[in-house]
Amino acid sequence: MGVDVVVVGAGIAGLSVAEAMLNRGVKVCVIEAKHAGYGATGRSAGIATLQMNDVLDVRLAKKGIDIMDEWKRRYNLYDVLSTTGLLSIDRSESITTNARIFSDADVAYEVMDAKEAMDRWPWLRLDAGDGGDVECIYTKDDVCMDPLLFARIFADRLKDMGVEFVISKADIMSIKVDEKHNNNNHLTLRVDNRDVDADTLILCTGAWTKGISNLYAPINILKVPLIFFKIEHGSDMIVPFSDEINRTYFIPSRAGMLVGADYTTWSVDKAEDALGEVLNWDADPDLSSYIKYIRGLLLSRINLNIHESKVHFGPISITPDGRPIVGRVPGFKNIYILDGLKGYGLARAPALAYMLVEHILDGAEIVGELGSTRFISINDTRLVQGG
Repeated sequence: MGVDVVVVGAGIAGLSVAEAMLNRGVKVCVIEAKHAGYGATGRSAGIATLQMNDVLDVRLAKKGIDIMDEWKRRYNLYDVLSTTGLLSIDRSESITTNARIFSDADVAYEVMDAKEAMDRWPWLRLDAGDGGDVECIYTKDDVCMDPLLFARIFADRLKDMGVEFVISKADIMSIKVDEKHNNNNHLTLRVDNRDVDADTLILCTGAWTKGISNLYAPINILKVPLIFFKIEHGSDMIVPFSDEINRTYFIPSRAGMLVGADYTTWSVDKAEDALGEVLNWDADPDLSSYIKYIRGLLLSRINLNIHESKVHFGPISITPDGRPIVGRVPGFKNIYILDGLKGYGLARAPALAYMLVEHILDGAEIVGELGSTRFISINDTRLVQGG
């Protein structure tokens, strides 16, 4: 098989890159070892949110949501992507800071006190125990989805439009670089005993980046929990909300479920170590105690009956400075990377993918804070190329 670009990984990053290339008339092949959305994307809470902690991230999310709105029209994803907004609960000082960030990024928002918020959303509970300085901030353009369903349907739409997919038991056995081919590097990937030839390779492998041949990136892998709560009645009333006082978040999902957790993470060595699902946690006292704790925090915020259904775990990849890494892999002419999304891939990956594609095809610059060379030091000139 011969294509212009090979993208490795069919999560939100890889699918976004493939779509951006397709939109520019480039012939693309996506290689994925399992299925679309298998990794962090499909195991996420399923929200592309504008509510980030700095202006750059908010701007990336804003552009990403604009791109998703275009996807709705271009690929008929109206039933998959839902504009819901996001409500955040926090101290007045933090709300003021967030409002300033949103203003700087040209994001629309509303600030309200506790009474106004509870009048607007009767399911919401804010009481005197929080203190008198609690406020809420609401952004209306945040997008929710069933992330695994979205990834599957989006991949199908891209396939219908001409993107090639090598999925299911796909194993990259080798990557050969021919530096003499037409005065440019030419790539041959050996996948499941077949060759895929391309001019450009883009790695969108998230937590699996460390395990690709002898290519390495400064990526740490974190294991993140996600708890599924069944709501007996009233799930259609709830908007996604983030409780920054208790450090939790909860997102409405399909079939009357509310998914969320706090910001607990565990460092792991391999992406596979971050995967898992638990339906019965009675035999695990620590997990049982953790779920009970999160359930209590949730019940302190909603006037609805719930019961926990399951908990699953997924991986996120994070760079040493917490920023994504985007651009050409140093030491190679035509191998690129988009990684380090820190659990906010649904929000930022579409914009980062378009940035990367414009860099590859047009020579547009990558924002310096995101560039792939920023981790190179005097004592370590190899960012990703193993010896």
